[in-house]
Amino acid sequence: MAVHTAPVSQSAVGRANAQKSHGIVGMIHNPYVFLTCLFASLGCMMYGYDQGVMGPVLVMENFQAHFPTLTGSTIQGWLVAALELGAWGGALLNGYLADAISRKYAMLVAVIIFTVGTGLQAGAQSPAYLFGGRIVGGIGIGMFSMVIPLYQAEIAPPELRGSLVSLQQLSITIGTCIAFWLDYGMHFVGGTHCDPAGFNGDPMTTGTSPTFDYNAAHGHTCLGEKAISWRVPIALQLIPAWILFFGMFFLPFSPRWLMMKHRDEEAISALCRLRRLSADDPLLKGEYLEIKAAVMFDEETDALLKAGQGWRGPAKALFAPHMLKRLSIGCAIMIFQQFTGINAVLYYAPQIFESFGFTSVTTNLLATGVTGILQIIFTLPAVLFLDKFGRKQFLIAGAIGMCICHVIVAALDGTFENDWPTHTSAGWASIAFIWLFAVNFAYSWGPVAWVLTQEIFPNSMRSRGVAIVASTNWMFNFIIGLTTRDMLGSMKFGTYIFFAAFSGMGGAFVYFVVPETKDKTLEELDVYFGGDESSVAAADNERMQRINERLGLAGLEDVSQLAEKPIRETDAVMTEEAVPAKSG
Repeated sequence: MAVHTAPVSQSAVGRANAQKSHGIVGMIHNPYVFLTCLFASLGCMMYGYDQGVMGPVLVMENFQAHFPTLTGSTIQGWLVAALELGAWGGALLNGYLADAISRKYAMLVAVIIFTVGTGLQAGAQSPAYLFGGRIVGGIGIGMFSMVIPLYQAEIAPPELRGSLVSLQQLSITIGTCIAFWLDYGMHFVGGTHCDPAGFNGDPMTTGTSPTFDYNAAHGHTCLGEKAISWRVPIALQLIPAWILFFGMFFLPFSPRWLMMKHRDEEAISALCRLRRLSADDPLLKGEYLEIKAAVMFDEETDALLKAGQGWRGPAKALFAPHMLKRLSIGCAIMIFQQFTGINAVLYYAPQIFESFGFTSVTTNLLATGVTGILQIIFTLPAVLFLDKFGRKQFLIAGAIGMCICHVIVAALDGTFENDWPTHTSAGWASIAFIWLFAVNFAYSWGPVAWVLTQEIFPNSMRSRGVAIVASTNWMFNFIIGLTTRDMLGSMKFGTYIFFAAFSGMGGAFVYFVVPETKDKTLEELDVYFGGDESSVAAADNERMQRINERLGLAGLEDVSQLAEKPIRETDAVMTEEAVPAKSG
């Protein structure tokens, strides 16, 4: 399938912004919007933290002594995956909530739900509380994963959209790294072994033997490693959650959401804060008018759909051919992202490293912590250069790198799986290529998948479309969390071949099917997803042209032409030709 290219934006605002600085220089020139997006990404820090905290906890002897029924590979898979199941529901729920109460307040609801889930996990005295806490906390995490990149994309200026949305992935990697290293440090509280009371140094229960008897230790107080070794790491994620809760009251609403609710004065005020421009600046006038035009177009389209089919009309519109193509690409990107195997590594890194012959819990936790540091460092290229080089190049390069790493690990594991103790260097080589795999994911499929899926949907369908895409991510995340332990046990090195195949297929899918969204306007993407210019509905084109003429955007070559036009002139147009506000 040919990829349509349009390096020059059709929008006067897009052309003006394209001349501005990108990457780190652009963010320095736009400190308020940069800091707003950075602060909002605290929610994604909890997402990453939850991904990283449970894997190391599962191998702590104190945790195993508390919950001996949670040591089997299948039940551990369900425990890890319970969060993803909740997140699937949370992402879908937020598709409605983010439109109804705003992107901003949807984040606050997510914090409250997340707090309940975290409390259940941190204070758990039985497996039921752990499972319940994972599911409830997962609902909050899923809500964060859907609404935070949506909010970032809607407040970001066009030239920084890729970099600013990438901050959420950087925050995820920081959260994962903090969880890894906190688990590693807390592992030493009281000692690295349980040493249950009443066993007088029995090696089968003290942990000095590779076969620590967690069933015998159950019900006995651990004199060595303490319960706070795992309870505190689980509970500490509440700190960034409540910093986000109170801080969000001081941040602006999404201007696009305000316009959808016909709160134009507030939208203008929010844009002035975010762009550091006055309401009379031609560039701000142009952006305001283009958002207004998109909202008017979406409302008129929805009104026509409802007139014929009621509430089912707009819902069905999401599955119309040109929208279904966008939805299919977004969902496919998320499926390939999960089947690269990244969350298999993040959830079960200690167990994976143990399969390479390293039986020391301390060594495995240390190697896991290095994974987190590398992910932070190599997410930065996406933040700094994504808007310069484009989305497809990053995705394809990352897919090739991940595929190669998996193949090498499979070869090493297949060769030495029965003789790791005498081939320690091969074990370290396997760990090194797991690290390199994480590096390739960090700069590519981690941040870019989320950026691209925010860009392919039009304004009216973005919240609903992103909700379905995010829920797809979590459903396949759930599958990975549930099956990885059993896959490693039954397929062994074939597990890495499986992930290598999907990494390669993901790269091919991007090359042949996915459009480059860098510097593309909505109109250009409409042409791409419609097939060609002749297949885009003539009525839609006529409607948008009419709206542009009413707002003074038709034939606009340069935003400077708006210098003498008061921004409030369009208020009269909306009063005379108002359309009903959407119900949310």
